[in-house]
Amino acid sequence: MAEICILRRAPVRNAEGAAAAEIIEVGDFAINTAERTATLQGQKLALTSEEFDVLVFLTTHPQRCVTPHTMLATSWTRDRLHQTEFLKALLSLRRKLESVATGKQYLRTEPWVIYRFDPHACFAT
Repeated sequence: MAEICILRRAPVRNAEGAAAAEIIEVGDFAINTAERTATLQGQKLALTSEEFDVLVFLTTHPQRCVTPHTMLATSWTRDRLHQTEFLKALLSLRRKLESVATGKQYLRTEPWVIYRFDPHACFAT
């Protein structure tokens, strides 16, 4: 049976009523793009700038296979990350996620494609 993934984006407004940030909630994750903070199962993640950018990209593209080329072709990473830095950030992010959510694997390596993000950690470890 196919699972349904719900991605909820909610703009956060400042005191003047202007949109100040975007909250991305998907699966066990909550991400505040303005504050550049992320939580997993309610636990704050200590992420580098590169790890945060990779997580935002993956959470906004859940269940899609992502190659380094696809990720690096996006406008916000083109000038910031090279393939080596992307792969380092991805591997480091994977370790951090697995250390917080023991027994759950949010990032899966797919043969010939590279990576797939599952916000509900349906992959067996």
